[in-house]
Amino acid sequence: MEWSILNEKRRSVNFFDPDVSITVADIRRIYEAAKLAPSSFNLQPWKIVIVLSQEEKEKLRAVAMNQPKVTEASAVLVLFGNTRQYEESRDVFDDRVSKGYMPAEAVPKTMAAAEKLYSGDRAVGFVSRNVGLFAMNFMLAALDQGWDTHPMDGFDVDGVRRLFGLDPKYLPVMLIAIGKKRPDAVLRPRGMRRAFEEVCLVR
Repeated sequence: MEWSILNEKRRSVNFFDPDVSITVADIRRIYEAAKLAPSSFNLQPWKIVIVLSQEEKEKLRAVAMNQPKVTEASAVLVLFGNTRQYEESRDVFDDRVSKGYMPAEAVPKTMAAAEKLYSGDRAVGFVSRNVGLFAMNFMLAALDQGWDTHPMDGFDVDGVRRLFGLDPKYLPVMLIAIGKKRPDAVLRPRGMRRAFEEVCLVR
């Protein structure tokens, strides 16, 4: 599907058909397209928990403001950002070396630069921005493959952390519900969007 069509058709669907299932293979195909999203230093600081079982969706709903779409969707992806990804990306820099983009002796210095830019107080902003880039790519890729989505930032961060028990370096950034729109649900007309002149400053 052309980007202009995807962009026009993508909507945040609130009412999913609970009888529609999605498989890990389906989500893998979407991921393979979405992973081409850009990220700083190409660190790709995202970790995804795919919630498929109804039991786990019920638990997630309890820490996601009791939103019905959490349990009605075919799956919910919990997108985490790794706030220490700069420590775990030697493979990214080795790949640059193998492709001739940089000499091997430059790797330690480049990794140190990534750490300087994205550690400490900057880590939350770093993972939030980069996971956001991936999330948008995932939603467009999902629509391209016939699936509806809804991004959610209405959840209890600490509750999600406790629910999945991941290392504290992983920050919950966003939930994405995925499935098929309920046949009887009617989407409201798209909400207003701000004009170029209101948003953009030209210098």
